[in-house]
Amino acid sequence: MNDVHVHSQHESKLLSMLVEIRRAIYARIIHGQTHAFLSQGRLQLSVCLQPSLGDDRHDGRERKPTAEGSPDTTWARRLRSSWGAHWECKEAAYAENLHEHSRNNIGNLLFVCKKMFLDVCDFVSEGTAINITDLDTLDVLLQTPFEPSSDLNRPWNFWDHTRPAIHKLNIALRLPLAFYEALQEDENLVLVTNHDTSVELNKCASAWARLWQATCQLPQLRSLHIWLDHDDRPSWSFVNERVALRQIIAALIARMQACSEEQTTPHMDITFNLPKLHPRYARPDTHFFEESPPQPFYIERRIRQRFHCQEWASGSMSAVYKADFPVMHEWPEMCEESDKEFHGVVGTTLQEDYMTLEEVEDFERKLWERRENVYDLITDFSGFQDEDNAYMHRLQTRRS
Repeated sequence: MNDVHVHSQHESKLLSMLVEIRRAIYARIIHGQTHAFLSQGRLQLSVCLQPSLGDDRHDGRERKPTAEGSPDTTWARRLRSSWGAHWECKEAAYAENLHEHSRNNIGNLLFVCKKMFLDVCDFVSEGTAINITDLDTLDVLLQTPFEPSSDLNRPWNFWDHTRPAIHKLNIALRLPLAFYEALQEDENLVLVTNHDTSVELNKCASAWARLWQATCQLPQLRSLHIWLDHDDRPSWSFVNERVALRQIIAALIARMQACSEEQTTPHMDITFNLPKLHPRYARPDTHFFEESPPQPFYIERRIRQRFHCQEWASGSMSAVYKADFPVMHEWPEMCEESDKEFHGVVGTTLQEDYMTLEEVEDFERKLWERRENVYDLITDFSGFQDEDNAYMHRLQTRRS
């Protein structure tokens, strides 16, 4: 809606200021990232706490409650959060005390007047990153046109104004492992329970291509960050990355070709955040290696979540440890702690230089490439069972 339909609000000191000043004020109220999520079938907004998405320290143990006497079920529930690294954002979004978590900051501003409504819509779409953590929300956000609304003042729908002008979109998806298997094997009529809802995998797989096409058709999109994982304990490297990303890459290439034909060259930053590859299972024909041909996007690798939720037949839940590559990632810390303990006893230091995480990773990769089973070298440590090998055998049996 054009400004000609909006009262000038010239008596308002705030709305009479320069737009740059108003935006600086909005930036103090609305943080740089915002979550969009579905609640009772409607898109809602909540604050993003901007967790770390790619460092080597956040492996799940940071989700353990610090309050004394907190039950392990709380930790386990956080470990299986469908919002992945945004687990704390989900707790904030659904918290009973909404004001404590500033969920309604944007909503409160939208209802001041029509001029501020347009101000806030422009600020959110152009100056903040919209975070999506599930396919259903992404589907509703991208619907064109939107489903009929019961709102009496239909033209003043926040998403109608915001969606076409979104500049930054962050998508974090922690999907069932069976979903990625269905993409690879083209299995139909497979049902999987994802804790909250039963998802028909063939329906999700068919929507996979459509959603990425719609995402890449957002006319003002300039930054797309995609964080992917699955929700089970086997290594991420059992996921065929090239199949999983094929539809996304096709949509990106189609967008670039369309821009080239129209002689428009809008710059777009595209980043995939994926778990590190396991040398034992990853292959060049199924995964993206550093030596792979250049792609129209950047891939950053992270250490995958190592603590997982185990739900028992009784319904109880607990946290269990299962390391993905590198399984020896805690070796530098263990050596340092052992050295500190020894230093406290004899007053000397055993070793001045410790292997860095990068050196440990390189060392372990060479062991796997020599077909040495690293698990056999660390069987004295609890939590290092070779679950991946067992999963690989089950997968081969099922496909044979």
